[in-house]
Amino acid sequence: MDLGRIPHVRPAPSPEEPSFRDPDFVRAADWLARAPSDPALVVLGAPFAGGSISRARCDLTPAAVRKALARFAVWSSDRAISLEPLAALDAGDVEPDADVEKTQDRIAEAVGALHLETGAAVVLIGGDNSITAGGARGVEADGLLTFDAHHDCRDPAVQLTNGSVVRQLVEGGLSNVVQIGIHGFANAESHARWALEHKVHVVSADRVRGGSIGKAVAGGLRFLGNAKRIWVDFDMDVLDRAYAPGSPAAMPGGLLPHELEEAAFLLGREKRVTGIDITEVDPESDVAEMTVRAACAVLLSFCTGVASR
Repeated sequence: MDLGRIPHVRPAPSPEEPSFRDPDFVRAADWLARAPSDPALVVLGAPFAGGSISRARCDLTPAAVRKALARFAVWSSDRAISLEPLAALDAGDVEPDADVEKTQDRIAEAVGALHLETGAAVVLIGGDNSITAGGARGVEADGLLTFDAHHDCRDPAVQLTNGSVVRQLVEGGLSNVVQIGIHGFANAESHARWALEHKVHVVSADRVRGGSIGKAVAGGLRFLGNAKRIWVDFDMDVLDRAYAPGSPAAMPGGLLPHELEEAAFLLGREKRVTGIDITEVDPESDVAEMTVRAACAVLLSFCTGVASR
């Protein structure tokens, strides 16, 4: 496809050449760089941190994820599925604006053009959580499922940030919202009240621990039964802080990496899921790439689900 027709997008960098290459070990970074003409999945970077309340360097994450993918194989031994047959295209990065709303508009235009051109599932690599609005609008989502420690329902009229994106979408007309992983001490009482008043289906991190992530995802998809185009937000602060030191607002008692990976796989299999984003990773504050690699695992797990559709 002609990426020159996609607005506001600059090309992705080529993967670094490894010092050692095993011919049997196909690197996920090389797989993503193949540039097929008819992709079934498109990856787009959104290097933007202008909406971050904590002033985290989430703008560095798309490059960090692409680099870390060299550590991952395309073969999933957990699922006995190889990603090699899945045609995936790295479409590059959206050129951000300094303004949050203008950046959201650019993301929406780029995601919309890519989805219209290819019909492929879209993976948007943030970036702070404000980019979710652009992705969801780009595919004209009528359902939203978030994995997040927070409700993200601060008033966008006061300030448009990564902490207001869900309310921004709801006030824009989106009515089907599921939130999985809400943390017990990460939100104001008024935030929980807002979610209840707007009929948001909430599954707390505590409830996930008392059941299973598979049940939480299945319940969320049932709640979104009337939605035809679902956008999924993977805010990495949903993870326990022990596993996500590079996610500024991660808390003790969050979800575990294998739970988020399983959720990503299950949602990748769901044909109504037209796109996802992965947000709230700050490579500068990360430890030993723990959070960046957790983001890579979520990305590849979703791709594995798409490959099994």
